[in-house]
Amino acid sequence: MNSSLLWELKLPHFGLEPKNISELNERTLLVKKFNWAYEDAHKFQRHALTLLDQHPQLRILICCSHPRCFTNGRGLQRPKKGENLNLIEFDPKQAHLLPYPFYQIERGGGLTFHHPGQMIIYPIVKLNPKTLSLSSMINNLFDFAIEVLNDWDLKDLSHEHKLLGLWSENRKLASMGIAIEKLTTFHGMALNFYRDDEMKQALNVLNPCGLNAEIYTSVEELTDLKGRTLEEFSDLYLRRIQHAWK
Repeated sequence: MNSSLLWELKLPHFGLEPKNISELNERTLLVKKFNWAYEDAHKFQRHALTLLDQHPQLRILICCSHPRCFTNGRGLQRPKKGENLNLIEFDPKQAHLLPYPFYQIERGGGLTFHHPGQMIIYPIVKLNPKTLSLSSMINNLFDFAIEVLNDWDLKDLSHEHKLLGLWSENRKLASMGIAIEKLTTFHGMALNFYRDDEMKQALNVLNPCGLNAEIYTSVEELTDLKGRTLEEFSDLYLRRIQHAWK
């Protein structure tokens, strides 16, 4: 890796070490850290945006998870004409009642949750209508997860749903919330890999993404993992990005 670029990353400022950084392919830098403090990850995303201004051909892909916390975006998905989504808006004035830290952030979407048993993908990517549009990027992020999970005998997953997300019939497996500045994306997808009973209990009085908490599920609840781990899933997932986003 270019030593000057490594210096520009300012890793210690964000709780990162050189071991957290690798090259996914010749133009994509991978930052990987599980159970990464949300504040540090969010600050790093903002820093990555400035790096892409200086290195427009660079892509920075973050693969991580966070300690238990909640984030709230700019607002819930808006219904199309004649559509009723029956979503319940979260009142940020009630944030002090939440059992885990709360962050008001700039992505799209409403209240969502994070915990160490998720795989989160934050693509810091310059959009281009010819090579990687926003819709194709979102579809890719869901499709790569579907491909890996199909190989693990978890079938009938889809992101062709009136509500944005990755779904197993009427159960939601992954959420998506994107922000864009100067045609560069940040924030991204959170996929529930392991079940988290403490978070699930906290969600019983909330409406993540405007939905009843019972709608949410995890890979662990949908299929027998047979000893497979989050680390293994993330490696297989990243391998698909490595070859597709050159």
